[in-house]
Amino acid sequence: MNSPFLKMELKNFRQILPNQNKKEHRNLNDKYLTPLSLVEQLLSHIELDKAASILEPCCSVEKSIIQVLEQNGFTNLTANVYNPEIPSTDFLLFNTETKYDYIITNTPYGDKEITKFILKMKEIVNKQIICLYPLSILQGIKRYKQIWCDKIFPLKEVLLFVRPPFLTDTINANGKYKTGMTFYAWFIWEKGYIGEIQFRHINNQEFCMKKL
Repeated sequence: MNSPFLKMELKNFRQILPNQNKKEHRNLNDKYLTPLSLVEQLLSHIELDKAASILEPCCSVEKSIIQVLEQNGFTNLTANVYNPEIPSTDFLLFNTETKYDYIITNTPYGDKEITKFILKMKEIVNKQIICLYPLSILQGIKRYKQIWCDKIFPLKEVLLFVRPPFLTDTINANGKYKTGMTFYAWFIWEKGYIGEIQFRHINNQEFCMKKL
């Protein structure tokens, strides 16, 4: 069967598949910045000690997460500006002797490095790890065994954005962004947490450029 209608339907189907962008369409060095409003909404849904030590291990030069934390009165912040051309800025190569109470980040690493990154963060954090990730990180048998079965530093909470933000290599000062097809959430791990994983929604409608 060689129907023009079928060809059209297949073309439309390919266009709506998430995470299927060609490599040449990806941002340079996988640079997908965190919109300021995503950090503001995170802070409105959790409680953090503003004097606690917080590491952002893979900032871009824009330091969007650090910027919002500073504006909200957090004082003990450490920012590592990641440059793929400078090995010493690669968090995966960090010395693990220095410990922090929290990590808050949006990692620049590709999907294959996410597991390594999470395991590395657990080595140097005393309290919580808070990361912006696509929901796709919940999949995969290797990650299931290494990350999701961990009872010592388990996942505590997932804060899911109702509408999927489209992350780009620029940020708007007003915190607004286009929407995409990849759903994101703040994933929160807590050392010593005992209990079921909690899921909550964040209604980010007001920050989406295109209203429903």
